[in-house]
Amino acid sequence: MFEYTQGFVKVNHINIHYYRTGGSKPPIILLHGATDNGLCWTPVAELLTEQYDVIMPDAQGHGLSERIDPDFTFINHAHQVVGLVQKLDITDPIIMGHSMGAGATINIAVNYPDIPKAIILVDPAWRSHESIESMDEDERAKQREAFMKAHVGFSSRTREELIAECRETNPLWSEADIILWAESKLQFDPALFSSMQIDHPSYTELVPKITCPTLLITSDGGIVTAETARHASSLSKAERPLQWVEIKGAGHNIHREQFKTFYDTLNKFLGDFYLH
Repeated sequence: MFEYTQGFVKVNHINIHYYRTGGSKPPIILLHGATDNGLCWTPVAELLTEQYDVIMPDAQGHGLSERIDPDFTFINHAHQVVGLVQKLDITDPIIMGHSMGAGATINIAVNYPDIPKAIILVDPAWRSHESIESMDEDERAKQREAFMKAHVGFSSRTREELIAECRETNPLWSEADIILWAESKLQFDPALFSSMQIDHPSYTELVPKITCPTLLITSDGGIVTAETARHASSLSKAERPLQWVEIKGAGHNIHREQFKTFYDTLNKFLGDFYLH
């Protein structure tokens, strides 16, 4: 049975909620994507917990963590994870993030290089420089508005409606993932998108500043194209070059759509750091 404790830490006056499996094991922190919560990592955490102390925070504006405040910016998520690491006395964690959580993971690696032992980025919001430059401000605004409309209506639907919707649109997901997804949507604060900044700063600025070992996991149907992934790999200046793995047959939610291949990829990378 999957067991965990839960609690809160206060970081810069913001209450951050977390789940933790515990034990005297190497720590791994899992950071979820926008509109999800910490427990959305449960299927992955269930397999990791035998060998790792798994910590799954709810990002601000998600789960049971504090709602979005007027001073919020996305870099706050990184600061809050670092505060959690310090207050829970976690040493040398590997940090893995999906989408928005990958953005926080990158910001931690760049701004707090002594914190992560290694990082794993699951389809971060990286687009080619050309695609960014080709969009004017009106197009960016329309994209943000479309994204918001697709996500702010969750609270008007019931848990059962969300489950049915997710089951219909995501045939590759497990039933556990579907239920966890639906429940997270009822805890999400849509004010998150009021300060949404897309592609700022660009991966071209960030990747050269990452010094720890890095695994980039993408898919053939996700945000990060093969061209962008190759470009990012070429920008790495770390002693151990950025490692990139593309998983076929998945979209943005790689760990939900190709779970076994995703977990095998993750486990192989972790095996480079820890004996199993």
